[in-house]
Amino acid sequence: MSRRVAKWWVALGIALMSGQAGAQGPGQVVDEVVVRGPEKTLPETVRSYSRIDAGDEITFEELDKVERRLVATGLFQEVKARVEPTGPNRVRLILEVEDKASWVVAPTFALSSDNVGGGLLYAENNLWGRAKKFATAAQVSTAESGFFAGYLDPNLFGLPQLRFSLEGQLRSDRMDEYQPGAGQEDPKVVRRTRINSASISSELGVMLFERVRAAVKYRLMSIDAKSPDPEKEVTTPAFSIGPSQRDASLRLMVGIDTRQNLHAVMEGVNLEASYEVSNPGVWSEFRYERFGLLYRHGLRLFEEHNLVLRGEAATGVDLPFHQELVMGGNGLRGFVHRQFRGDTRLSFIAEYHFPLFTIRSLSFRGVGFSDTGLMMWRELPADRELRDVNGRVVRGYLPDSKSGLKGATLAQGVGAGLRLYLRNLVLPLVGVDAAYGVNSGEFRFYLVAGVSPS
Repeated sequence: MSRRVAKWWVALGIALMSGQAGAQGPGQVVDEVVVRGPEKTLPETVRSYSRIDAGDEITFEELDKVERRLVATGLFQEVKARVEPTGPNRVRLILEVEDKASWVVAPTFALSSDNVGGGLLYAENNLWGRAKKFATAAQVSTAESGFFAGYLDPNLFGLPQLRFSLEGQLRSDRMDEYQPGAGQEDPKVVRRTRINSASISSELGVMLFERVRAAVKYRLMSIDAKSPDPEKEVTTPAFSIGPSQRDASLRLMVGIDTRQNLHAVMEGVNLEASYEVSNPGVWSEFRYERFGLLYRHGLRLFEEHNLVLRGEAATGVDLPFHQELVMGGNGLRGFVHRQFRGDTRLSFIAEYHFPLFTIRSLSFRGVGFSDTGLMMWRELPADRELRDVNGRVVRGYLPDSKSGLKGATLAQGVGAGLRLYLRNLVLPLVGVDAAYGVNSGEFRFYLVAGVSPS
């Protein structure tokens, strides 16, 4: 009798479980993948991101991965993956999704120390229902103004493993150079140069095993520098005045990337190495190199809390003025926009994001942060001038610039901020931060609304 009861309970358990997933142990075979719910996204787009096809085996663990993959696309505000039995050890995979609003027209604002302005943005996150992305924006601000247009195909030829992008920019940058040192309450601008540029770039990337990423990027740019501001202390040019110059570069990247953005919470790790070269061999009038190591890590804590870490080591060889490494502003809060310059940079940012409250689909999240950066020149030319392959000066250094660790700047900023998100929109709405510069003892505020074309 007990054996019959045991068999009955086993049969009942199998029947109940098969109604939800029917996918445990070695897995069950998928007969078909059915997509329900999307109003704009094409069913084949949903299927491609699920990475499950008819004939594949599926388990409970794989069902969870499917849901996370679909949420991480940013296309859907709701996702549910389940299975229905179709026969012995065979199931039908049901993907139920609810589209986000895929396009937005919005004003953009930038408010930080020494960079105030705004503009207009149009972005489409789901072109033709195939997850292709297009954005165009125009911005006018005190430090950088311009026009941007970009296209991104995150699943080239219907394959999520392939990624292609094409971007174009017109920019006018006010390049300020400050008195050295991070302890100044009101940093003094000693030279101001206006640089106008036009650029186009394209990148092709591949993702293997959902974690190994490699990419190659080519950029072509025209640079035109204006005379320095005659009212500033230093009036010798930082960059040769004259006909525009052509800057082209080839950048190679390889690394591990398991990050997923799941409704304003970032999970996973990214480790990336990059190498960029510019020389006549890639059709450039410049000759420089840049090396970089990047670390990004997101940890989910207490369901909706998020610890985000970012570390970077970057160095360059013979970098011209417009390609120098910079710190300050949104990359080093508590200091003036692009306050520090050099050819070698170490930085580390830690942010802790936490939920405050939600009003319908509008989420308010707080953030506490610490930004730390080290900037230096490794070695400066004896005559304080760097020249390109044609003999033109591409960097005239300030008279009091110092190289080596003695001339290095170590700066830290700490603070807190607020983030606003709409669950049914593809873009965050507003970010505002208040930061305290530990070196200078000054508070500074930063506001970003929408997306900046820079």
